Amino acid sequence: MPVANIPLDRAYLTAIWLETLFYGMNIVLFCSYLFISRYRRKQRRMGRAIMTTAIFMFLFSTTHVSLGFQRLIEGFIILRNQPGGPAAFFSDVSIPANVAKVCIHTINSILGDSIVVWRCYHVWGQNLWICALPILMILGSASSGFAQTIFFATAKNTHTAFAKSLAQWNGAVFSLSLATNIMVTSLIAVRVWYLEQQFKNLPGRAAFKYKKVLAVVIESGAIYSSALVIEITLYFLNTNAFYIVYDPIAQLTGIVPTMIIVLTNLGLTTNDLNSTLEANEIGKSSVAFRTVGETTTAHSFYGDRSLHGAGTLVTDSLKPTPDLDNSSPTDSPDTSEFKYNHTVV
Repeated sequence: MPVANIPLDRAYLTAIWLETLFYGMNIVLFCSYLFISRYRRKQRRMGRAIMTTAIFMFLFSTTHVSLGFQRLIEGFIILRNQPGGPAAFFSDVSIPANVAKVCIHTINSILGDSIVVWRCYHVWGQNLWICALPILMILGSASSGFAQTIFFATAKNTHTAFAKSLAQWNGAVFSLSLATNIMVTSLIAVRVWYLEQQFKNLPGRAAFKYKKVLAVVIESGAIYSSALVIEITLYFLNTNAFYIVYDPIAQLTGIVPTMIIVLTNLGLTTNDLNSTLEANEIGKSSVAFRTVGETTTAHSFYGDRSLHGAGTLVTDSLKPTPDLDNSSPTDSPDTSEFKYNHTVV
């Protein structure tokens, strides 16, 4: 049953206004990413594929808001005296500018979901099996999204996005994207909980909890998931308020993944918490090492640990330092004290 509705032209005007605000946030965030990538050379830099993805997402977001502004001018100024007025113009889903917006929305959603799954992949120690189902769901969302674009382009006589012929594709796209983000959110939350249990008795727990919350909320795309829940609810209530959420979400599909990329460059993501907390603990303790052949083994809180193969993102360097408190000329020459420098690269 339809709920209390608002005029379509008013809903669309509000949607573009909100999208413009989100686009301003997108610009600031994207420029921050470019600055970090260009001038923070000492920080871990992302691969070319990630940088290319971020650039394309920003370009698609720019095109989306530009098309929305174009439709705004056409509907309220150029074609305002046409039969039905602005409301009739905005209800025509087959207008090329609208079809292009739907296609761009789909592409940005795919890229954004892929970035979130990519972070989950690294948080779980590059475990591909963990991300297998989310990847399949992204492929399903892509198929539904492009099919949705085709149906919009051919729906010449359809003057509402709530038509039954379109609802099945819209529902599939929104639902699959939401399910993907919820699943990845849960996977990252489980991983963070596991890390907290591992390190709950170590110093620095307050800082870890703060960064953990930041990582869970932003990394996993919980912001985007919340917006999708509102979008799906409004869509299946057949209310024009759906448009107020739909267009700004096109900017969120670029904002949230770019936030993840920026945090990754700054070393503020979940897998970095593991390395940082472990490094702090080891740095505060006295760690004894012994050399056996070509393998250096650490005796510490974590047990015997070979430094070879410690992780693709971790390099370990040893610097011999005398034990100033207990140094003695009669000490055994077989064991030396070292400072353990744990560096994330």
